[in-house]
Amino acid sequence: MSAIKDGRMPVELNGKTYYLLFSLNALDEMQDRFGGYDKLDKAFDQSNPTMIKDLRWLLTLIINEGMEEGETPLTEQQAGKLIHIGNLPQIKDAIFSAFVYSTNGGEEKEAADGEADTTEEGNRVAVQDE
Repeated sequence: MSAIKDGRMPVELNGKTYYLLFSLNALDEMQDRFGGYDKLDKAFDQSNPTMIKDLRWLLTLIINEGMEEGETPLTEQQAGKLIHIGNLPQIKDAIFSAFVYSTNGGEEKEAADGEADTTEEGNRVAVQDE
């Protein structure tokens, strides 16, 4: 087992586990689309007129970056079917959690009081159709 984790965060969508990864490729594409990966919160702001398109695009990107070699990448339309009004807030939370998780090398970030910001269970956000 490697001492370096791969930074992929598991998330369950419609009964299937996907792995979200903010790789260097994903960060580069985010920089092109949003003007920097530090603008992720602005991309999902309600005042952003392209928020839904941006959400679908980003979910597709980080799912595809988290796939194993040889797996068939998702299209934006396929990723869009994983998102609905009922799970939209959970999808956003999963993306933000994956960003922290991926950019932290798969390690939990410590809070100022010494406790982890998220639990292992919190990193495994389950988002399923009801």
